[in-house]
Amino acid sequence: MKLQADATTYLLDSPVPFYVNGNMLGLAEVLDRATIDCLRVSFFAPNSPLLPVQRTLDLFGQAGMQQKSLYLCVHCSDTWADPSHQDIPASWNFSNIKQLKSCFIDYLISIFEAVQSTNINVRYVQVGNEISNGLLWPYLSSPYEYVDFIKTAHYLCRQYFPSARIVLHTDLSYSAEKACEWYALMEKRKVDYDLVGLSYYPVWHGPLKQLKKTVTDVAQLTGKKIILCEIGYMHTEQKTSAWFGHWKCDDIPYSPEGQQAYLKHFSTFIQHHIRPCLHPEMFYWGMCSYNNEEHYPVALFDPHGHALPAFYDINRGVWEQQ
Repeated sequence: MKLQADATTYLLDSPVPFYVNGNMLGLAEVLDRATIDCLRVSFFAPNSPLLPVQRTLDLFGQAGMQQKSLYLCVHCSDTWADPSHQDIPASWNFSNIKQLKSCFIDYLISIFEAVQSTNINVRYVQVGNEISNGLLWPYLSSPYEYVDFIKTAHYLCRQYFPSARIVLHTDLSYSAEKACEWYALMEKRKVDYDLVGLSYYPVWHGPLKQLKKTVTDVAQLTGKKIILCEIGYMHTEQKTSAWFGHWKCDDIPYSPEGQQAYLKHFSTFIQHHIRPCLHPEMFYWGMCSYNNEEHYPVALFDPHGHALPAFYDINRGVWEQQ
């Protein structure tokens, strides 16, 4: 398995130095040390107060990441989209579903053309983030309502990025039954996609045996590989945010050593139990975000930018040996 990184939270922060083996490095050098060659980056609406599209692309280039492949993750929102937030971009002007779909299409085209103009290699593309509860609320809260939007989105993905793998991403790793029901509908409605995308965080999605059942059942149902789009584990007991307040796997502590132990345990588990069902790449969320108080507990760097033990495991190629 190869561990890649989600870089969105890093792009939200001011550029910061990292310290690996006592050497001060920039992000591009850190990624090279960890043999990371694909970055998952979230894209928001052009007028997003969080991170507008062009700003994302500018920062991507300024961080020296042009040579990395891109996992293009489109949030259909001005801000983070997840099972609790799927808010329509404020600038969209519509009065019915037909006009809403036109806004949706124009939105995707604007992002796809902006990315395409940079000549960045797009390895994966997904439209909508963790969309098990819908997208573009309150209009599309059921998969029966939004499946047509997804089919249109994936058609555009094929046109703009024909060599990219299309990911259909949910947070349903916590329930094999719900995941199978959701992806069965996508299969029945003949949605075109390449990979089942799942997020997996122990506190929200249950023990590893639950992940095993969900991955195994959904892979059998769809005949597709599962890509773990988001994984992560805390290195500190400090509760800087309720969002990260209770992440824990069994008795593995929140500490630098605990984070390292969890990731070793996790990589061994998937090797022995579910590797045949998994796509060979997965993405660690917030890996380099030590400069953000809300996100840093899950980073592989301490609050001063020094690499933690788990980072050195990646640096030594431990994951790639699994």
